[in-house]
Amino acid sequence: MTHKAISISVGARSMLALFVFGMLLVALSSGWQLREDTRQRAARTDAELSAIPLLYAGPLAYSLQQEHRPEAVRGLLRHILTRHNLRSVELQTRGGEQFRALSDDDAEPGQSAEFSLADSGELRLQATAATMGDTLRRDPLLRSTLIHLAMVTALGIGAALLLDRWLLRHLRRLSDQASRFDPTLPPPSLGWLEPGETRPRELLQLEQAIDHVRTSLGDELHREQSRGRELREEISRQHRALQQAERSLEAKRRELASMERHDALTGIANRREFDLALRREFKRAQRDQGRLALAILDVDHLKPFNDRHGRAAGDEVLRRLARLLAEHFQRDTDVVARLGGEEFAVLLPGFDAESAQGLMESLREAWRALALPHGALPEEAMTADVVTVSAGLAAYQPGHPYLSPQALMQAADEALYLAKHMGRDRLCLAS
Repeated sequence: MTHKAISISVGARSMLALFVFGMLLVALSSGWQLREDTRQRAARTDAELSAIPLLYAGPLAYSLQQEHRPEAVRGLLRHILTRHNLRSVELQTRGGEQFRALSDDDAEPGQSAEFSLADSGELRLQATAATMGDTLRRDPLLRSTLIHLAMVTALGIGAALLLDRWLLRHLRRLSDQASRFDPTLPPPSLGWLEPGETRPRELLQLEQAIDHVRTSLGDELHREQSRGRELREEISRQHRALQQAERSLEAKRRELASMERHDALTGIANRREFDLALRREFKRAQRDQGRLALAILDVDHLKPFNDRHGRAAGDEVLRRLARLLAEHFQRDTDVVARLGGEEFAVLLPGFDAESAQGLMESLREAWRALALPHGALPEEAMTADVVTVSAGLAAYQPGHPYLSPQALMQAADEALYLAKHMGRDRLCLAS
């Protein structure tokens, strides 16, 4: 019995869908027909308004010539109003007289037209609006069809809902029971059966099927829980490994970032960082009409020193010079960099040539005080047997500007070349 009820309910749903679809098609067809009728009525009204002056021009002229002209004209206007179902008719004579006939209908105003009658004056016509509601009032067959369609639709939907509610009560109770189904709990009794209700064979089979599903799902649930615990442990291990890898990657990233900006041997700024600082400070000096000093230093005779004492000793000399530079130039704006090999640079924003020269001479005196023995100076060297440095200095300042950072750099290079040409261990200023 229950199986039959469910089958009928599915069919009832299909029939209901087809019924609603058919009613929708009928409603759309009727609406389209109503719209077309309304449009045709509007077209006919326009045609009638255009024909009225041709039909009544003569009678109007004749009525205006009668002895009792007001009554004759008003009677003719009322005839036009009634005959053509107009809302108002108004006649303005050449002599300034005005005659009007109005309809008692409270319908909305529609199309209006105004015509000039050669002998009678101006004729103004206003028709009733051609609306769908007015079309329904005028077409009893269509009105009756739509009323019966609405009644049939309402009765059909009500009957379908009532039938669906009666046939699907068992299925709804079963759906409620299934929504509370828990495979980890013992199988519940068929609580969706009403007290005293016969237990159909199909429902007993369904109860057995539910119990089998519960048992299968319970076993599968235990297996999935075990696999879930193993998976969580593995995820935890992988998470720890990932965190360790991220920390290592971050350390490498910081190391790479530092290597991009700092010299690997001495720890001070490298050529790339120095070039950026030079362009930045040069633009600032140009913009503010300020001062900017640039010194380039070079360790004298470093190659013979490396050949005599080894590359490691030469690297230590470079590190000593880098530390000395960093100790002497500690302002936030000062930039100390290794340009490559044994060549270093010092960028001093805010200093002119004279003040920068004093600082560089102080640096050279501090370097001489270290008295690092050389032991491999060429015979033509004119200095003591210690490691010395040569320096070239150029300054951007009012009255002596440079056109570009490259020009300032070239001037300092030329001053360094002059210092080496004059015997090394000295500071030369750019001209």
